Amino acid sequence: MAALWDNLPEGVENVKKTWIKCAGLGLLALAAAWSATSALAGMGAAPQRVETKKSSFRYEPSCSVEEAEFVLREYDGCIGVFSPRSGDGPISVTDIELRSLREADREILSSGIAVADREELLSLLEDLGS
Repeated sequence: MAALWDNLPEGVENVKKTWIKCAGLGLLALAAAWSATSALAGMGAAPQRVETKKSSFRYEPSCSVEEAEFVLREYDGCIGVFSPRSGDGPISVTDIELRSLREADREILSSGIAVADREELLSLLEDLGS
């Protein structure tokens, strides 16, 4: 193949360089098209179904509801912070939605989580919110 390029008349050197550039550009275009096609095919792929097992997680409260300073329960689809001594509504409502929680956490919240103090409250909310 090199002999073919060597026998070309003068002035054709630019044609040779242009041809090589076009061939390289064509290869880059093919690589880009292949990458784009692969990426789009990956985004359209059906997600694999993951089997969820019933969690054996159990929350052990640090105190009873009677001794608790706060109780966490569901309120309007989110986690509400209640006072066990007040029958009124929640002290505050978090932006943590129950639908974003694991099934085990939702089950625990349905009966209420007794919280001994503010430090434990902040720790639990951080865990539930992550």
